[in-house]
Amino acid sequence: MKTLISFILAFVIASMGLYGQTIKGRVVDNANNPVDYATIVQQTPDSVYLASTMTDTLGYFSLPPASVPYRLIVQHLLYDTKVVTVDTPDVGVITLDDRSHALGEVTVRGYRPAVAVENGKLSYDMPRLLEGKVVSNAYESLLELPGVREQDGRLVLAGANSLTVILNGKPTTMTVEQLTEMLKNTPQSRILKAEVMYSAPPQYHVRGAAINLVLDGGTSEHPSWQGQVNTSYTQRTYDRANLGATLMYSSFRFSADLMYSFTNGQSTNSMELYSNHLLDGTVYDIEQFNRMKSHVQIHNIRLGTEYKLSENDKLSFTYTSQLIPSYTGTQRSNGTYSNSVNRKTNDSPEQMHNMALSYSSGFGLTTGVDYTYYTDKTMQDFDDVRGSENEQFMSHSSQEINRLKLYADQNHSLAKDWTLNYGGAFTYASDKSGQTYTTVTGTDISDRNTSGSLREYTYNLYVGFEKKLTEKLSLSASLSGEYYKMGDFDQWSLFPSLEATYVMAPEHILQLSVSSDKDYPSYWEMQGAISYLNGYTEIHGNPSLHPSNDYTAQLSYIFRSKYVLTLYGSHSDNYFVQLPYQSPDRLALIYKTMNFDFKQDFGANLTLPFAVGDRVSSRLTVIGMYNRAKSTRFHDLSFDNSKWIMYTSLSNTFNISNKPNIKAELSGAYISPSIQGPGSISELWKVDAGLKWVFANDKAELGLKAVDIFDTWSPEMRLKYATQDIKMNVQQDSRALTLSFTYKFGGYKNKERKSVDTSRFGQQ
Repeated sequence: MKTLISFILAFVIASMGLYGQTIKGRVVDNANNPVDYATIVQQTPDSVYLASTMTDTLGYFSLPPASVPYRLIVQHLLYDTKVVTVDTPDVGVITLDDRSHALGEVTVRGYRPAVAVENGKLSYDMPRLLEGKVVSNAYESLLELPGVREQDGRLVLAGANSLTVILNGKPTTMTVEQLTEMLKNTPQSRILKAEVMYSAPPQYHVRGAAINLVLDGGTSEHPSWQGQVNTSYTQRTYDRANLGATLMYSSFRFSADLMYSFTNGQSTNSMELYSNHLLDGTVYDIEQFNRMKSHVQIHNIRLGTEYKLSENDKLSFTYTSQLIPSYTGTQRSNGTYSNSVNRKTNDSPEQMHNMALSYSSGFGLTTGVDYTYYTDKTMQDFDDVRGSENEQFMSHSSQEINRLKLYADQNHSLAKDWTLNYGGAFTYASDKSGQTYTTVTGTDISDRNTSGSLREYTYNLYVGFEKKLTEKLSLSASLSGEYYKMGDFDQWSLFPSLEATYVMAPEHILQLSVSSDKDYPSYWEMQGAISYLNGYTEIHGNPSLHPSNDYTAQLSYIFRSKYVLTLYGSHSDNYFVQLPYQSPDRLALIYKTMNFDFKQDFGANLTLPFAVGDRVSSRLTVIGMYNRAKSTRFHDLSFDNSKWIMYTSLSNTFNISNKPNIKAELSGAYISPSIQGPGSISELWKVDAGLKWVFANDKAELGLKAVDIFDTWSPEMRLKYATQDIKMNVQQDSRALTLSFTYKFGGYKNKERKSVDTSRFGQQ
């Protein structure tokens, strides 16, 4: 392994060189909004034509290298033409003055679209999309994207089996909880655009649907310090406070940033369980009422550095850490079957450390190495009283993961607008997990002890191309090959992807996406450990779990750069999910992650933004879908369950005042009854409201937001089929009131941040 790392580093160093400096800059208006589709003409000082280009939706442009000084002519129908003479490749920011075209009593106003198609991606201008919205962080900003919603604490995209969030073109390697925590500590003002991809190109090293959040940042012409502080206080049943700060230094060649956040708070959830449990021909009516209360402290630390070796060559290093020094959780269960108290604490701080070194060249090469270490040790104190019987024990569980990833990607710009991409990655992971039990009541339970070691190897190679076939049709396609091995299980897989965009007219765009993916269970799920929630409910591991193979297709029609209609379909072989099951051998409710035969989804997603005068802007989203899940080996049963489902949401933003800048928001969402495996889930609805005040020359922001005002966003789950008869009423404690404050100082700029993949870490 050391030899391989040394080879890659030697290759990186040997590949470095100096190249002609590309001319770059940005065009904005007087309000600092980006000016898109402005024409940039490059000339010599004596007016000899050199080159020309247009700005993108964020106002950025680039031109080929040229001798200095040179002249730039910036033209746009809605702004006065501007001529500048520049003597450096870094043009900086060019500001255009507004121009109104008076035609009698009619004034022509420009419309800046919120969405455009860029290289096969749906690119959303986030400052435009979030204008006036009562959102204060990146997580809430993602929920403003058409088709994106929150489900079971995860972000989901209509028409996609799974969704990966990418930061500045680099995939996140965090758990859902860690990613959510980071996004909630990332102010929305740092986001330039969001690129929605139903079929992510293989160079992102993710498959299927992805959202790439582009953050502003990098080196600057002159040394400068910028920073930001943000804090929030959330009141649910219990309170939760968050404090964060970011400091960044930027110079011509070197930049560094430090981010720290601290979260401290309590949470709770509860569940009413009604189980008609069939055992030996007799039905036992079991009612259990569970309530969980927990307290946690979380420290998030990120230190990133970047050094420009030349205009287009850079070396970056990032260290990311999450520490949970204190966690306590107590679940009390009372009912007709048993009364139990289940206390959990961490024996030592839960830790995640990641180090990533990457190199990007001017000739299309990107390569790097990424190492992650994770450890978690938990102690459980369990006491259960069942009639005259009493069971009391202590258990200690631990998990230690080491993972190394090496990758290299290369792209070539060929003749006739062809682009060739190829590359590969190797990932090695080891997981050592175990659980030991110590009885307090004297019964020998050492047979419950488990200890396991997993070693996982993943090899991936890909090749792809991009081509503009005609003025209206562009195509992107790739083929990835993967060899996966864990223990005695190994598998070869091919993952084709295709994305075609057809621009019938500037206001009529069609996009077709076809992709394939593989989803892996967490390491802890693949261990054989058993955890006890109460005297009746257990969680079982499943060493025979296999990854799922996912196939999706989407066809999107975009009208006037804002109305979007998407038809989609997906199919997942070996789909897996954790579901409850009444044991036929004893009175126990077992949660176990199982593979299904398949899961299918077909549907349509329609997004309709509209305005009511100058004071109200609204957006209506309607999703209709058909879901089906089938399994012929769900424990000792089989099922084939399907249902039509509808999701709809309406968000409204009210411009109360421009000076002072005060905005309000009122939104609602509804989901009709749905399914999960063989079970059904009740309908859900909620109403949210918010208020935001921006002041101090747009440097300070104060927000107040109420979520799930009527406390109705909690599901009821029903499983009634074959021998199974269960009903669960879940209270997620989703109603919340959050007060947030953000202050930027020193002309705060955004900095590229790479996340860490711990999506398969952690105990259940």
